[in-house]
Amino acid sequence: MISEYSPDERALIIADSFSELTYKQKKYFLASTNLQGDKRQKYADILIKTLGDGVYNKLRDKFSDSKYAEKVLDSLARRAISCVTLKSGLYPEELKNIPVPPLVLYARGNVQLLSDKKVAVVGSRRSTPQALEECSKICGELTRKLTVVTGVADGADSAAIKGALASGRIIAVLPGGHDSGCAAHASLLAKVEAKGLSVSEFPPKFKAQRYTFILRNRIIAGLTGGTLVVSAAERSGALSTASYAADYGRDVLAFPYSLGVASGEGCNALIKKGAYLCENALDIFSLFGLELPVEQSPDLSAEEAAVFGAIRGGGEVHASEIARVTGKSLRDVGAICSLLEIKGLIIRTGGNKYAAV
Repeated sequence: MISEYSPDERALIIADSFSELTYKQKKYFLASTNLQGDKRQKYADILIKTLGDGVYNKLRDKFSDSKYAEKVLDSLARRAISCVTLKSGLYPEELKNIPVPPLVLYARGNVQLLSDKKVAVVGSRRSTPQALEECSKICGELTRKLTVVTGVADGADSAAIKGALASGRIIAVLPGGHDSGCAAHASLLAKVEAKGLSVSEFPPKFKAQRYTFILRNRIIAGLTGGTLVVSAAERSGALSTASYAADYGRDVLAFPYSLGVASGEGCNALIKKGAYLCENALDIFSLFGLELPVEQSPDLSAEEAAVFGAIRGGGEVHASEIARVTGKSLRDVGAICSLLEIKGLIIRTGGNKYAAV
């Protein structure tokens, strides 16, 4: 937990506590207190015009009142909430680069996770049992190299948390303040905060509202290098997270679905529009430019790992050479290579030769 803040960080935290101000007005307010001369007065005049003399002067007095500042900071500390501001070293670069980055991230848990390479995993509350099972499995595998970012709701969010929780590499983004009763699963959120991290752009008592779920989705997409959509109906809220990710120039992936599966219609639509089809954790590691040691690669038997290892280190490798290195028959090598092709790990290059993807 962060207990000490720089003067710049304190200024952002105190300004963010003013519920009377919009996001833009908070930035104007900070400019009216930090800048000098005419520029400072320019922003003060804008606020006075929109808020009135009385409100502006009241907020300015509170801003410079050390007792008010200590009250705000003490209240956060009692709730075990750390503030990571735009002026903090821990503030993620990915989030700084979105159009409207939060002035403050209110965090409870392991704030060092904000420095990890991160992937978002989102989906519908109404997901098939198979999709939820695959979501949990993949999230567990992803935490070997990545921190998983998701929401806290029924369905895909909960499945993602359950899969990643054992590693502690999990960040849950809330649609309201930490103490506003916004989490549908308080016990699950408590587990996240004990081993991972929960974050919100809203002060602790701010209640989630309909529009704040969409704002939350932009944070999920903004924190990460890519977003996996594991389930989504035609009008699912998960699609807004994917849309934000695409707008930010981040990768979008989606589970493929058979015809007639309502909770997969949005995923198939994303793939048609250019999202990457995702069937396993390796698809995501590959997209992120990450490599796992052969023995850590998901879904590989010992025989598959041995054959994959023989191919991976040698460019194009003939089946007879694979057989020599692994001590297996050509027939067994052919069968195992077929399985590795199906899993997307190798390709047949012609002349009975194989190469790693």
